Amino acid sequence: MAGRMKYWGWGFEGEALSVAERDSLLSTLEEDFGIRPTTEGRTPGIADIDLPDSRLSIPAGLGRICTREPYERILHSFGQSQPDSIRIFARDFAHAPDVVAYPRDEQDVLALFEWAGDAGAALIPFGGGSSVVGGVTPDVGDGFGATITVDTSRMNRVLEVDAHSRAARIQGGARGPELEAALKPHGMTLRHFPQSFEHSTLGGWIATRSGGHFATLYTHIDDLVESVTMVTPAGRIESRRLPGSGAGPSPDRLVLGSEGSLGIITEAWVRLQGRVRFKATAGFRYSGFLQAARAVRAIAQAGLYPANVRIVDGVELQVNGAGDGSFTLLVVSFESSDHPVEAWMDRAAECAQDCGGIPDGDWRTDPGAHLKGAVGAWRNAFIRMPYNREALTPVGIISDTFESAITWDRFETFYSTVAEATREAIRAATGSDGAVSCRFSHAYPDGPAPYFAFHCAADPASMLDQWWEIKQAVSNAVITNGGTITHHHAVGRDHRPWYEQQRPRLFGDVLARAKEHLDPHGILNPGALLAVRRP
Repeated sequence: MAGRMKYWGWGFEGEALSVAERDSLLSTLEEDFGIRPTTEGRTPGIADIDLPDSRLSIPAGLGRICTREPYERILHSFGQSQPDSIRIFARDFAHAPDVVAYPRDEQDVLALFEWAGDAGAALIPFGGGSSVVGGVTPDVGDGFGATITVDTSRMNRVLEVDAHSRAARIQGGARGPELEAALKPHGMTLRHFPQSFEHSTLGGWIATRSGGHFATLYTHIDDLVESVTMVTPAGRIESRRLPGSGAGPSPDRLVLGSEGSLGIITEAWVRLQGRVRFKATAGFRYSGFLQAARAVRAIAQAGLYPANVRIVDGVELQVNGAGDGSFTLLVVSFESSDHPVEAWMDRAAECAQDCGGIPDGDWRTDPGAHLKGAVGAWRNAFIRMPYNREALTPVGIISDTFESAITWDRFETFYSTVAEATREAIRAATGSDGAVSCRFSHAYPDGPAPYFAFHCAADPASMLDQWWEIKQAVSNAVITNGGTITHHHAVGRDHRPWYEQQRPRLFGDVLARAKEHLDPHGILNPGALLAVRRP
């Protein structure tokens, strides 16, 4: 049985990098990139945290779903971003929520809205807490008398399965493993697997326009939503369940990406697929990243729509123990519940080799090739990657990512410019070099989604300021060079200044008016997606 969730890092208590994995990561960063620990911190225990007194008394009618227990308030104080991690190890919990609520149905949600409005409290929707952009961190400023975090995890059931239409009605608080387990007896799957799959929810995926591992064709949760229900302080929005519609602006599109600022997603009908029966994965090595990128473009534009096609540069492979830094890896996969996939893989392999790719194993003769070589090493590293930060932050090493999307005609300039801006920002902020890498998380016929990572040593006394200096520089570079500030990590509080530059001004006005109508007291997730506005 799983234990309690960690409040200082990823996953459950007892889950972490092994000593060998941690030592290998630190050794690689120091020996290969000159990134040395600058402090020796330790994980704060609950007794070490100076938790402010709760400013709220729980009404008798809400006592069954609300708690002020210290562990719960601490757990819901942060998400999974780099600044969240820095503040956790600095024991900065001054902003902790005053109350954590676990509603069980829509009536509970409406009661919480009423209480928060009367109390002048901000209300923070919380799915799995996996936000890496400050989306669930209750930093709401001084305009509210308190904060209430609303954890949706008890609204977690698959309510109905329509096998004839291949769709299911699922509550918004269902986490990835829960909903997949419930769909399995029906021979169906949602087939949406973000890296946060284990600890994120359907409602969170919809609210943040999540992108899954299956990185072509049906990549975003947007593509899988058939209808959605959102409860707001002004009432309930439920869209009509249809396979498609041209009847005016889509109500679903208002809910998708709303990040808890307009309401709480309580359930949705989502499109399903049959469980996979046929699959194949192949890897190819390239001497350069841009060479591999051209292979991805060829595959993406061939109309093959693989389940996944991504490239990982040498630095990313090296940092994570999956390569020696001398090559870029391309991984391409096909899956189907209906038919063999060899013909599609054959054509993708031709595209990959036409661009100079050297096979990393033989997918035809060895069904387990994807578990070996660089492909297998990267797969294992990717699974373990979410645990890295909690090992690096306490020793003074910044380890963060940012991602974007750009059209193919602008990609090569975008890639080189943003990568160099990141290296320059690290030098300016820390006075030393770091490690900057890039991979593709998703690919489309008209462009890729480059996903950058950076590591650098920081001054423990100013680690948060140094991170923010780097974050501002790289975000400026992304927007200036025509990319989106986020492809699938959402806006949250960390990206909002650049989202405001990216979105059309009049659209921003309309969105703010929508919030004023649906959330008249301005209590829902203040500062995420939209600036804090009190009536």
